[in-house]
Amino acid sequence: MASFDPRKNRKPPGKPSSPLWMTTYGDMVTLLLTFFVLLFSFTSMDKNKFEQVAGSLRGALGVVQQNLPFQGAAPGSIGGTDYDLLRRSEIFESVESLRDALNEFTKDGSINIEATESGILIQMGDRILFDQGQAELKPKALEILTIVGETIRDQASDILVAGHTDNVPIHNKDFPSNWELSTARALSVVRFLVDTVRVPPRILGAVGYGEYRPVAPNLTAAQRQINRRVEFLVTWK
Repeated sequence: MASFDPRKNRKPPGKPSSPLWMTTYGDMVTLLLTFFVLLFSFTSMDKNKFEQVAGSLRGALGVVQQNLPFQGAAPGSIGGTDYDLLRRSEIFESVESLRDALNEFTKDGSINIEATESGILIQMGDRILFDQGQAELKPKALEILTIVGETIRDQASDILVAGHTDNVPIHNKDFPSNWELSTARALSVVRFLVDTVRVPPRILGAVGYGEYRPVAPNLTAAQRQINRRVEFLVTWK
């Protein structure tokens, strides 16, 4: 009796219906599609859902909240993946809150408020804070600084107040140069924030840069007006 050999009945393998690389390519396209759908969902997500997703991502990725120093980033910069998504949402919320509260001044350009990599940059023209050549705060300035201080004092880890002038020399018994004027203005702001708004002194600093850090050429009256300003460099917790 002849023995049965299963190899004789085996059918030759057929040719694949598609190239082998198509499987890998299809997986890659599917992953890309999923990624872009996820990005689109972020653009239309409300704040509560965003915070829930951000919290989940933080836990999954092991992100630890940390203080990041101000690095002179351009206003409006979003920052990289190193930054805490939830903290970013709080920064943007505070920026919008300040813009709404100071709408009268942000609309005409007297105050500019932007998010930075590490917190918030607030730029105020000197005309809404001081009379020309003076370092005493105007009555309207007290209302403005109260709004700013109450909005940022609990979220900020550091607030540096910087005074700036144009390049027109000043020399009188109170201010021998623009160094003294810019420093005195920054100190007036800091003193009000501490004494009246109750911003913790440990997170505040004051510096005067005089005419030496302009944001525009000092060639025209309009450009010199832009350079006369007080800036708040706020680092978020």
